[in-house]
Amino acid sequence: GEGDNLILANGKGKQLEVKIISLSNSEIICEIIEEIPMNEPERKVSLYLAILKKENFELVCQKATELGVSIIVPIITERTIKQNIKIDRLEKINKEASEQAGLSIVPKLMPITNFKDAVQESIKNTETTILFDQSGQTLKNTYQNIGIFVGPEGGFTQEEIMYAKENGALITSIGNTTLRGETAAIVT
Repeated sequence: GEGDNLILANGKGKQLEVKIISLSNSEIICEIIEEIPMNEPERKVSLYLAILKKENFELVCQKATELGVSIIVPIITERTIKQNIKIDRLEKINKEASEQAGLSIVPKLMPITNFKDAVQESIKNTETTILFDQSGQTLKNTYQNIGIFVGPEGGFTQEEIMYAKENGALITSIGNTTLRGETAAIVT
């Protein structure tokens, strides 16, 4: 109501605390009180996530957003079952999760990309590219700009793992247990 303070964010890094001066059905007039410093993670993380079945992809996008992921790239691997996603629904989920987490930037949702192109993009654009698979080594988390790949139901094929490795990706493991795709993405 009139006289209340609220925080407005544009989703691109700017947040303002404002006071509502007047309300009507067609507009709200506010007075800017102050600009609020950005609440952003120290690391830039790009999540390359195989499209998961049911609502699991949406759940991972929501949780990854809350944890501060910068970019989400849906990927199709040899074992990916579901081949499409509802972009507009995911953008809404990411926006709401960003607001809930108090972040000033909504992660960028990229178009669906095939695995090999995604590996090449990550190798080119990040300090380190990491593909999580049980066969990998334990990760030392000291990187500032990373690309993380999480596989589909059934995991990555040996050919995909070798392709990523040959192109400079680290093959790492979260542990010895087999995790569901959505769990692995959230844990990483």
